Amino acid sequence: MNTNFLRTALVALFVASAATVLAAPAMLGHQGLTGQALDSEAVKSVLLGKKVAIGESRVVIVLAKSGEAQEAFLKARVGMTTSQFQNHWRRLFMTGGGTAPKIVENEADAIKLAGETPGGVVIADTATAGALVVLAN
Repeated sequence: MNTNFLRTALVALFVASAATVLAAPAMLGHQGLTGQALDSEAVKSVLLGKKVAIGESRVVIVLAKSGEAQEAFLKARVGMTTSQFQNHWRRLFMTGGGTAPKIVENEADAIKLAGETPGGVVIADTATAGALVVLAN
């Protein structure tokens, strides 16, 4: 009986590990952004507030207070941590240079809000994308 338990536990661990490896951070968007794909420059422009629309939709950035996928994506795409990114937007907002991102508690809340907000974009793990469309990996 212990052998079956051990075997089951190892299979479960393997499946969980494989799911983690296959998942990747990405910029996800509201279903209204279907068909839009962003290259590296466009992603950076959207995230830094230089590009305010994707297609016909005005961008609404949704951030989680913290998250591994978000942190990895921001470091790779704009060279900032989540904290530095939030400070960048605070400065832009205070000088009238843009509309600050909506900040929520966690990745699940960010995904939910982006899915409910036309033009909403979020950085999250592709494994948790749900109905959101992948705009950039």
